[in-house]
Amino acid sequence: MAAVRSSILLSELLSALTDTVADLVDAPAGTSIGIGSVAFMDIGDLTADISPARALPHVFLQVSVSVEDAVRWLELLADGCPAELRPRAVFIKDAELPRVRAAARAAGVALVNVNPQARWEMVHALINRIIGAGGGTYPTGAPGAMMPDTDLFGLAQTVAESTGGLVTIEDEQSRVLAYSADSTDAADTVRRLSVLGRQGPPGYLRWLQRTRVFERLHGSPDVVAVPANSEWETRSRLAIGIRASGRTGDRPVALGTIWVQQANGVLRADCADVLRGAAAIAARVLWRARHAPSTDTLLIQRLFGEHGGDIDIPYVAATFGIAAEGSGAVVGFGCAGRARPADAAIRRAAVTLRLHASSFRQDCITTLIDGRPYVLFPEHHSIDSVESWTRQIILRLEEQSGSPLRAAISAPVAGLADVARARAEVDRVLDRTAALPHTEPVTTLARSRTTVLLGEILTLITDNQHLRDPRLDTLIAYDTRYSAELRDSVERYLHHHGDVRTAARTLRIHPNTLRYRLRRAEHILHMNLDDAADRLLLELQLAADRENGSDRR
Repeated sequence: MAAVRSSILLSELLSALTDTVADLVDAPAGTSIGIGSVAFMDIGDLTADISPARALPHVFLQVSVSVEDAVRWLELLADGCPAELRPRAVFIKDAELPRVRAAARAAGVALVNVNPQARWEMVHALINRIIGAGGGTYPTGAPGAMMPDTDLFGLAQTVAESTGGLVTIEDEQSRVLAYSADSTDAADTVRRLSVLGRQGPPGYLRWLQRTRVFERLHGSPDVVAVPANSEWETRSRLAIGIRASGRTGDRPVALGTIWVQQANGVLRADCADVLRGAAAIAARVLWRARHAPSTDTLLIQRLFGEHGGDIDIPYVAATFGIAAEGSGAVVGFGCAGRARPADAAIRRAAVTLRLHASSFRQDCITTLIDGRPYVLFPEHHSIDSVESWTRQIILRLEEQSGSPLRAAISAPVAGLADVARARAEVDRVLDRTAALPHTEPVTTLARSRTTVLLGEILTLITDNQHLRDPRLDTLIAYDTRYSAELRDSVERYLHHHGDVRTAARTLRIHPNTLRYRLRRAEHILHMNLDDAADRLLLELQLAADRENGSDRR
């Protein structure tokens, strides 16, 4: 069998995306050009002189780029970038404008118009998946022949060719994961809306729920026939649930659905057999994707200090096309408060974060470790601009999630070898500040050092029983037995730096009553509240007790 390709042709990419998502406007060099990489436009590319030392990504997605900036950038490409280093295609939502088209043609770059309703993160994810499928789906000389562990786009295309229909593969939340190309213009309204919005229309999904289609798909391995729906102008469909058995004896886990829409002809007779085989393959792909991170994901996580952290820095730099040396920054994000959001919400926020981080800095690296998203900005010397971007993205993420967020920025990263150290610093800050009310949404260790160090000291006391002073337990037990309120009285006295009158006023008792309580507390504790060492130790013990959640006030 011949070797598989490492990229796909522009014509194949456009065919897989379908004209629902993107249309070719112009291709000066034709569409038989290889596409192997995609990146968001870096805002810095619009202002910097174009003289790259290596080839630019094959496809640029111009997110939030004005027509004037797009034209100027294309003109810079034509004037200052060797043809062999230029991108091969630019995706933009204003590609039909004559000025953009003329500039792209002069630069020899293909121009693709993106549907205004298509989300950029969807387009980016689709292109990455399609490029990945290009190398693993069709062995050279055998179009349509499927590899054993295929990408979902390749699987969708193979099922379409085997059934004569239009195929969509969705997850258990009805989000589109992959779909087949459509050269027949036979897609109905629901398919077009699903591909464009990455999810079926809510009204149609409710109809499927009401007619128990989902119940049958999730509860049975059988193929389900879904009739045409005149209200939604849909054609008839066949569908099968994607189910994984998990551990032996467990109830099958619903992972998604494969849909086959009838195209211009009748679906082939063996559709049910094809769908059963496809569901088994899709289940393996989805189960593996959920439980086994990709090689790149593991490599990035090791760069950030996970899985032992032992890593070949030159290899990482070459793999992701970033510099191994040079000052940079690591940013970590966490939820304000102690409640952990749902995993789905965390993944959604991570996707949004990746989109905007890549727009800010093309060579950034993002990852998600233990529910906490991180971004590395390599070779980025302006911490002020990173902080400004971080404040903006927190506002976006809060709008999306409805929950307040916090972020921490590391001290400058001295190259990739310093990333794990920077992530540990970010974690120290977030662990101690994210849950505190009224804290700054974006901070650093330098600005939060008192809070961080005190919190770590208190945790050390809490986690080590031999550092716990049993005399405080004696005082608490006395309060519990006699309702004496000695602990509260001592805390107020210490809080007000030994000012008896002020402390008594906040407690709403007479100063002499407070003096009596303090003498009684000293007797029980065997401490002298006039002694600086005793006061310091007692304050630490009281704070550690509060940190441990055992405040009995």
